[in-house]
Amino acid sequence: MSFDKCENVSTLMAKFNKTWFIAGGWAIDLFLGKETREHKDIEIAIFRKDQLNLKTYLKEWDFKKVIKSGFHNWENEFLELPIHEIHATNKLNEDKIEVLLNEEKDNNWEFRRDLRISSPMQL
Repeated sequence: MSFDKCENVSTLMAKFNKTWFIAGGWAIDLFLGKETREHKDIEIAIFRKDQLNLKTYLKEWDFKKVIKSGFHNWENEFLELPIHEIHATNKLNEDKIEVLLNEEKDNNWEFRRDLRISSPMQL
């Protein structure tokens, strides 16, 4: 069992002063304490309001926004729903991460597909 990808992302994000968390399959495996399948990538999640902070923080990275399953350059515009997925590639070493934008309102996480579904955050 190796959580190297998770440790690398944790090191990468250590000085990011906004809330972030590991998402997707790795989040499940971390919760279980074991790797349940091979992972080809790693996803992190941030709150939508922090997206431009992330882009500034990862200044050595190229960013693509995903629109209808297509990859498009992400300049400096603020991404609104329905856009919720960003792919980032480190220009120096080709490391890659997928970033999922999460909704938040009044200290509640909101499900992007139905904003009526929410849960209080315990950060």
